[in-house]
Amino acid sequence: MQVLSNSVKLAWVVGNRMILLNSNNQLLSSLTQFSSSPLSSLQFQLRTKSSSDFPAGRHRAAVATADVCDSNAALLVNGDLRALDPIFKIYGRRLAFSGPIVTVKVFEDNVLVRQLLETEGNGRVLVIDGGGSTRCALVGGNLAQWAHDMAWAGIIVNGCIRDVDEINACDIGVRALGSNPLKSNKKAVGDKHVPVQIAGTLIHDGEWLYADSDGILISKTELSV
Repeated sequence: MQVLSNSVKLAWVVGNRMILLNSNNQLLSSLTQFSSSPLSSLQFQLRTKSSSDFPAGRHRAAVATADVCDSNAALLVNGDLRALDPIFKIYGRRLAFSGPIVTVKVFEDNVLVRQLLETEGNGRVLVIDGGGSTRCALVGGNLAQWAHDMAWAGIIVNGCIRDVDEINACDIGVRALGSNPLKSNKKAVGDKHVPVQIAGTLIHDGEWLYADSDGILISKTELSV
């Protein structure tokens, strides 16, 4: 089978020949042999994706945390690789995700969280230190969908989320302490890109996070198995 160019958006099959059109319905430079047997005229849409259709980092291959631990024993010993305490619940459709970390520290106030998720994620993971408060939610369905659309790989919330069904339908990885239907304050109080202490581990902006069903790892650098 011949691979079609990403510039192809529409094709007509006439007999055993295919006429290729671009997104502006302009005829491409050549006709392509399609099949040795005659085919009736047929119009169909080709759903193709070019690299620009996917924000950078969205499809980073998942790495199993257990394999990471087994392959990097020395980093576990010296502290360059740490496992978070198993206190988080799993939400979202993406069970495994990884990426460079962006940190934000807030308390019952999610304005800075929204500000960050409105920027291009480029496959990064937002780590939100909400002080462990479970009295309100810091992330809801709208923010989770926004994070997905802006190509964030995942969100870690040292606090609560809400709109659980919406978040579970969203193709993004989310970890949180639990859920609470109450919304947070909107005073824009907090700090971005600062070290945060979460689940027994000090986490720095720019480190790497690896998460799957087994748990969450923090690494000083990007790892491969």
